[in-house]
Amino acid sequence: MSNFKNTVFIVVIIAIAIVDILIYWNSHLYYQARERIEGKEEKIEILEKADRFYPFNDLVHYELGKAYFDLGMSDLEEKEPRETYLHKSIQSFTRSLRINPASFFSHFNFAQSLVFMSYLSPSFDVNFYEEYRKAALLTGHNSQIFLEVGKLFLSHWPSLSPEDRDFTLEILKKILGNRDQEKLQSIMQVWDMNVKDYDVMEKILPADSEAYRLYAKFLGEKSLSTDVRQRVLSQAEFIEFKRAKKEFNLGQMEFQYFRMDEAFNHFKASLDMLKKISFYQDLSHQKLIDPLEFERLQKSLYLNLAKCRLEGGASLGEVEDYLLTYLNLEDKVALINEFEKYLREKGLIEDLKDQIEEKSKKIFNDLSRLSFEMLLYFKQNRYREIVKAGDFLQQSFIVMPEEMKKNYVKILQFVGDSHQKVDFVFEAGEYYRQALKIDPDNLQTLLRYRKNCEWLNYEEKIREIDKTIEKLLSPQEIIGPNSVINRGGKYSRAITLDGRKITLNLHFGNSQPEILPLISVFFNGRLIWENYVKDEVLSFPLNSEIGQNSLQIIPLNRAVYLHRITVSGVRPL
Repeated sequence: MSNFKNTVFIVVIIAIAIVDILIYWNSHLYYQARERIEGKEEKIEILEKADRFYPFNDLVHYELGKAYFDLGMSDLEEKEPRETYLHKSIQSFTRSLRINPASFFSHFNFAQSLVFMSYLSPSFDVNFYEEYRKAALLTGHNSQIFLEVGKLFLSHWPSLSPEDRDFTLEILKKILGNRDQEKLQSIMQVWDMNVKDYDVMEKILPADSEAYRLYAKFLGEKSLSTDVRQRVLSQAEFIEFKRAKKEFNLGQMEFQYFRMDEAFNHFKASLDMLKKISFYQDLSHQKLIDPLEFERLQKSLYLNLAKCRLEGGASLGEVEDYLLTYLNLEDKVALINEFEKYLREKGLIEDLKDQIEEKSKKIFNDLSRLSFEMLLYFKQNRYREIVKAGDFLQQSFIVMPEEMKKNYVKILQFVGDSHQKVDFVFEAGEYYRQALKIDPDNLQTLLRYRKNCEWLNYEEKIREIDKTIEKLLSPQEIIGPNSVINRGGKYSRAITLDGRKITLNLHFGNSQPEILPLISVFFNGRLIWENYVKDEVLSFPLNSEIGQNSLQIIPLNRAVYLHRITVSGVRPL
């Protein structure tokens, strides 16, 4: 009995050794075929030898399936050999999946073979979608196979069942969940060639402003629906607006805890988001962003950006740009009064009235601050206090450095405007004339003085002022680039205007009449028109600002030829 057990033990050991040797040779030949052999026939020969040693290695059958598939794809002339190779490929993948049904690589390549076999033999009835589905479900949604399966299903969209369409939308949404722009680009190309259903694309897109903008850019370049493009961009801007509000709230929270640098960064990020908003909703007829809420947020951001720096010890001059922008935007006296109280408590400004009564000439030591204080008073309707400051200014001897002339002109403008507000029309004209002696080409002063002369019926003086103004304004006919503005490029032009209502005329040429150019037109940072250019001249009635106004033209789908720009409605001579 003992001898029998020993014999059985030895036989088992020998069997295990033989199996190990067979597995070793199978693996050795598999790696040799995969890593070192380039020729498909030689690779197949070695893999089949490996299979004879040990038939249970799924990787050997997987590589055989790939090799037969490659042979079938390389032999494009003869149909019969191709079918034979594809049949063998299908058989090899089938054997691989019997051994390892969880191999997503095998499911994917098996499906590929089934697809091409269905092209060669229409009678070959097999559901290759099921194999693609298994491959997608077995792999992670960040893998390349997951992407390829999603794109392949999308490319067969018209023939998909409702269940397969739902599956396609699900995996494509997962693919784009990490907001990969390169993947989105490739999916949009497949969608454009095979689907062109805007509802489908919008179901795939993540709710992300950058994804929406990329999709809108694609629609423009492909000359697709402008309505959809504008609606998508409206949604992108709405997302950015909500993010801007969130950043503002974070900034306020940091401000309350006296973390001024962090608060400033949040407020700055919020303002940068607002600057990206061109109000596409005006063209798409959507009401997503409340314009009043937008303005309130904008004003609060400029004010809080200044406060962050002031709390950190900055001077008024260091935050002047933020403060001036805030005051120019703000029109509620109660809020400006509250802001003035804050500045007084910080010791940044003193009461102008008290200083005048004390006949303190130190108020003129810093003309930049005096200019700011007068703007503050003017926004509070404190015109008589500004008038008194102006009278005191006239009685005082001021040494004015060259670099202070700009601020001094602003001061004279505020004093003149305040005289005008209290009906001291003659005195107002005197301050405007003083300002023009310092800066004869100041458009703001010239327009104020012209209005003053209208009230006094000084017709000859008005004609004289008009001649000066006309020289400062952009000509009514602006010669364009007379050249091509390339697709995706930007034509920018500053146009000096006097604040009146104008009609802006853009004159185009069409070098490719079979393809209408799609362009976006922005005026002072706001979208005013986006469509296909069907006429040689586009005309836009606009409200201009005094001084420089910005015009931007962006071709979206092809180059455009701009001849010239004309402006009507400017002040005539």
